[in-house]
Amino acid sequence: MNISKRFEYKYLISYLDYMKIIEVIKLTYNHDLHGELDAYNVTSIYLDDLVFSGASDKAFGNQFHKKYRVRYYNDIDLKKLELKEKTGDSSVKYSTDINSEVYQGILNQDLNILEKYFDDDLIRKFTLDMLKNLLAPTCYIKYQREAYNDETNNLRITFDHSLCGERYSEGNPEIDYKLIKDTTMILEIKYQNYLPRIVKDLLKIINPNQIAYSKYFMGYDSIGL
Repeated sequence: MNISKRFEYKYLISYLDYMKIIEVIKLTYNHDLHGELDAYNVTSIYLDDLVFSGASDKAFGNQFHKKYRVRYYNDIDLKKLELKEKTGDSSVKYSTDINSEVYQGILNQDLNILEKYFDDDLIRKFTLDMLKNLLAPTCYIKYQREAYNDETNNLRITFDHSLCGERYSEGNPEIDYKLIKDTTMILEIKYQNYLPRIVKDLLKIINPNQIAYSKYFMGYDSIGL
């Protein structure tokens, strides 16, 4: 299980804002490429309780909230189970690789499968939460991500666009319900220890609107879960 702690800030920006700052970011930071294209696919399946606590907590003003998801990138066969816990703008993400058996066990709430992998702390924790809170898959969230990192792994900057969602269903459904306009994207700035001065200056140039809600909440709110 991997654990990462950092501060996270989300902003809703226009493509014009993106064009104003992207060249400086490209010159300053390392482009996190997954393949030959500038952006890569991110697909998540969110798991929540009957009252959608994972989607609603932050949007409704609660300082602490958490959510579980299964995530994969360009390769659908390489999946992770993730738990994200946030207090204000500070977050902790727990992540572990899962195989196809665990993936099916999670989606089907199959205790017989999951208990075989209880040596993994995150799988064990998820299973206990699943039994206690009746966690089940709720929806898909999919988008394109363009990402940049600094040399010390302190800072990560991402631009997410083409954000779509869909209610969860078995199989591989088309995930094409648009959650934001084509002219809009989400800028995320994540850092562990400090926010570089150059990033502060770039934010001053575009003066973006910070948002408190997550992509999952946007899906919850738009799809009508």
